[in-house]
Amino acid sequence: MAKAPKRAFVCNECGADYPRWQGQCSACHAWNTITEVRLAASPTVARNERLSGYAGSAGVAKVQKLSDISLEELPRFSTGFKEFDRVLGGGVVPGSAILIGGNPGAGKSTLLLQTLCKLAQQMKTL
Repeated sequence: MAKAPKRAFVCNECGADYPRWQGQCSACHAWNTITEVRLAASPTVARNERLSGYAGSAGVAKVQKLSDISLEELPRFSTGFKEFDRVLGGGVVPGSAILIGGNPGAGKSTLLLQTLCKLAQQMKTL
């Protein structure tokens, strides 16, 4: 089944675009100047626009040998829980993202709340 062509609404006066029709242009304040424009769907462009905010799209990464990668130690903050620090490789790395998964009721929220409480006691700003 073919997808319906995408459409946008563009102001004839200033060129501002909107997701739906409205009576007055918010940019130039002209009345009844917004008209519907049909856009050609391009799957490659749509995919690139969707992924444009991710850090991985900043450039093309080169393939490297594992032996060529430097193993520098990053500064870490201790969470106050020895086992959690061990799992994280020695603590929380500033600026990192940590994915916590588990069954419902396993204690994910409790672990994170207790960890943040201990980190808040150690530092002024989290």
